[in-house]
Formats: sequence, structure tokens, C-alpha cells
Amino acid sequence: MKDVGEEIFWQNARAALRDIGMSHLDPAHGAAVDVVRWCLLVRGRPTHHRQAFLEEECPALLAYLEKLASSGDAAGWRTLEERIRYRAELLRDGDMQPCPRPWLAAIWHTLPELAGIGQTILDGADELKSVADFEAAPAPTDTDAKAGDDGGDKGSAGKAGSAGTAAKPKPSPRLALPVVAVVLTEAEMKALDLGDDANAENDATPEVPDGPGGPKPGGSK
Repeated sequence: MKDVGEEIFWQNARAALRDIGMSHLDPAHGAAVDVVRWCLLVRGRPTHHRQAFLEEECPALLAYLEKLASSGDAAGWRTLEERIRYRAELLRDGDMQPCPRPWLAAIWHTLPELAGIGQTILDGADELKSVADFEAAPAPTDTDAKAGDDGGDKGSAGKAGSAGTAAKPKPSPRLALPVVAVVLTEAEMKALDLGDDANAENDATPEVPDGPGGPKPGGSK
């Protein structure tokens, strides 16, 4: 039997789906949207029923949100806000059906990217590369959730794959998220502490290729 807190949690999840015009989806999708919304509002990690839900349904999304919270830096939450805002702009300029709360719809469309970043954190990988924008990452739709596996190989072979990485979240049967190519901004790389070694290597690359010892005395005329 559900306690009062859990019942309220699922009521909010169903309300989120109604607000984005997707009541046909499993309530787990609405729950994930509401968890991200709540974490962004309080600038903190998921707790209680929110934490238990992500532990069961999407550990990768939990890892991402906990990483932002553990950084203790408001800039990290701003990167999440910017990623959602970018998706909201794409939806507004596209053919999205009107809904009462477009911001929540943008969060839902961003979930595959957030889970992909979280899976990278769980895997301890550092191969993500940063770019100045997100245009290399395809915009997920509810149709992608059914055909995510079909585009996985293309993402790693195309432009998106060369700029980022094909994220591989491990979805549950209830919260099935498509696999998408995730590209990080410099701000996200810093906030999530990803790719520092690669950046340091690039910064240390000498401009004059005179060997490991550097420019030799008397080498210039």
C-alpha cells in the first residue's frame, strides 16, 4: 500500500503528463520530468520518493542530478537550465502541439540527453568532447523512444558521433528512453568534471614542434 508521500509523488507525475499533453505515456515519464523540475527548483539532489524512483527506474539520471548537486556550484544547475531552454526553443520553433506547460515538455524531450550524460558518469568515461552548441545532438521525440536503437549506429558514425559520444542509458521497461548523441558545452564539462585530462593535454601541446626538449639554443637565425 502506498503511503501519502508516494501517492502525492505519483499524482504529480500524472499531472506533469497532462500538462505536456502526453497522458498516454507511462506515469514514470511524468515522474522523471517532475524530479528534474524539482531538483532544478531547489538546486539539490533527489530525495525520498524521488531518489527511490530513479534508483529503480533510471540510475543514470540519478547520477547526473547527484553530480550537479555534489558540485555545490550554481553554474552547474545553470547548464541544465540552458540545455532545457535550448530544447524549448527548438520545440517552439518547430511543430510542437501547444500544451499548458511547454517548459515541462522541454524537460521531457531533454531526458534522453541527461540520462546519457549520467551513464557516462556511471561508466567513468571521459571521451565526451565539448562544442559551442548542441546542434550536433538530434532532438528526441516520443517517436524516438520507439526507434532509438535504429539510429544508434548512425550517431557514432556521423557528425554527432565524431563530436560527442553515443550515450547508452539503461532504460527500464517503464521509462524507456532513446539512445541519443550527447554533446557537452565547455560549461558542462567543467561543472561535471568531465574531460579534464583531455583539456589539459590540449593546453600543454607545444606550438613549436622542436621535440620533447623544446626549442634548441641557436636554432633561430
